[in-house]
Amino acid sequence: MAKRRSRKMRGSNTHGHGIKGRRGKGRKGGKGLPGIGKHHWSYALKHPEYLWGNHGFTSHHPKEEIKAINVGQLDEKIEELVKNKMALFGGDKYEVDLSILGINKLLGSGTTKRKMIVKVKYASEMAVEKIQEAGGEVINA
Repeated sequence: MAKRRSRKMRGSNTHGHGIKGRRGKGRKGGKGLPGIGKHHWSYALKHPEYLWGNHGFTSHHPKEEIKAINVGQLDEKIEELVKNKMALFGGDKYEVDLSILGINKLLGSGTTKRKMIVKVKYASEMAVEKIQEAGGEVINA
């Protein structure tokens, strides 16, 4: 029985297949771009288009940017808004549409004693409570 090649070539780097190795492309450390973060790193630096691309997901539903105002700030500015015709004063209540001002959320910090009807997309529970205690209302629009 003849000796097997694996035993016979023990210690030989090439197992009798010369410098190019056994496959057609030689010893390149894999086909394609394997080793680009290891032994082919210099190639990756010369060709940055082969470096790793974007990761994660692209959100096709971007979050809405929240622009907010507090109840206390609104109470301070309501007279100025009426003067600039961005709010209305009828009878004993102020009416203001915050979307005209580019504001989409009403927050509950501060106090108000004025009766206001506020149209806004989002409002915190505390803000709604404070407006209602003063005799006004919040309309989600």
